[in-house]
Amino acid sequence: MKVLWYISPVDGRRPWVPEGRFPVDHARLRRTAQTVDRGGFYGALFGTYAHDVFITVTSLISVTERMRFLIPIYPGVTPPSLLAQQALTFDDYSGGRLLFNLVNGTDKTLARYGVDVEHDERYEMSAEYWKLFKRLYKGENVTHRGKYFNISGRDSNVLLSSNLPLGPVQSPCIPLWGAGASPAGIGHAAQVVDVYLAFLRNPADVAKQIQDAKAAAALQGRTLEFGALASVVVRETEEEAIRHFQQLLESTGAEAIARSAHEALIARGVHKEGLNGISSSNPKVQARIDALRAGRLPRLEDLEIAPNMYAGMTGWGALLDLPGEGAGTYIVGSAQQVADRLKWLQSEVGIDNFILSGWPQAQEAEYTAELLLPLLDLDHEPPVLAPKKQ
Repeated sequence: MKVLWYISPVDGRRPWVPEGRFPVDHARLRRTAQTVDRGGFYGALFGTYAHDVFITVTSLISVTERMRFLIPIYPGVTPPSLLAQQALTFDDYSGGRLLFNLVNGTDKTLARYGVDVEHDERYEMSAEYWKLFKRLYKGENVTHRGKYFNISGRDSNVLLSSNLPLGPVQSPCIPLWGAGASPAGIGHAAQVVDVYLAFLRNPADVAKQIQDAKAAAALQGRTLEFGALASVVVRETEEEAIRHFQQLLESTGAEAIARSAHEALIARGVHKEGLNGISSSNPKVQARIDALRAGRLPRLEDLEIAPNMYAGMTGWGALLDLPGEGAGTYIVGSAQQVADRLKWLQSEVGIDNFILSGWPQAQEAEYTAELLLPLLDLDHEPPVLAPKKQ
């Protein structure tokens, strides 16, 4: 099992609302990375913010020793040859500790970078991009004329060699992680990713998504690893963990949660009327909606998804999983209960990689490292490195 942590410059005791956030502070970010590095985590997924994420993680190489850096990359924003050069440089300096999280983004996000491709077509563009990247990272001399990208080995009288003498550092390539729950997203993952990610939600739904991705990969002659994203509250006893989880809700307040959920539902296109228009066939989700509309916090039993699993809030919104996508699922309990739940998800659902989160990030990472990680059979293998080119 691989267990990673989530790190973002957006941190705080309640970062899902502006008043609950810490000021953005690079010193705090360094301390969080060092906590992850020394705590026995496989690595960390880095969230995006105003700062460039690649430059941000590069600044953390020298203050860490073992952790991997899983960073989001939008295909097409950086030319594949340049990204391969950047990745090889980072891997050369860090000892092969880079991982990429493939993000196909939203129309609004990509338009900011001059990429104008429709949603499903973005997966087609992304597949071409990442197949090219893998060849370039491996050090192949690539000539390619495709639908979205062109790489030429010769331009009139000047040889433009796409061969990168650094590569490869990791063997055979940087591991590519990525999500995508739509049919187009699953088809894309089957072609290019090595670890397919899903938000942790109802285990039966996640199992179905994993089976669909596994079948799609088999058609491509490939096999995948599977991972899930979830938040966690782990304490010495279940009572302590539940009390802390409820305190997060109470200290945020029903009004702030309703406001945050309303704005997020509109921004994500779930419903144009936000909280006022959304409804659910799931009685527990509808009970959450009704409570927030009435100015009340939902009951704990209405937030329960499965044993020791609850709908909660994350650094990117206080949605309480009203859309049913799994963003904001918490695993809550004693260290043994959380460990048992992760082991069950591994054996019964097929999830071998967990990206966990908690706030404040360093504090909750310490709880997790001290109480939970010693109970798990963790992957501590160093990166597989290719022989250095002479």
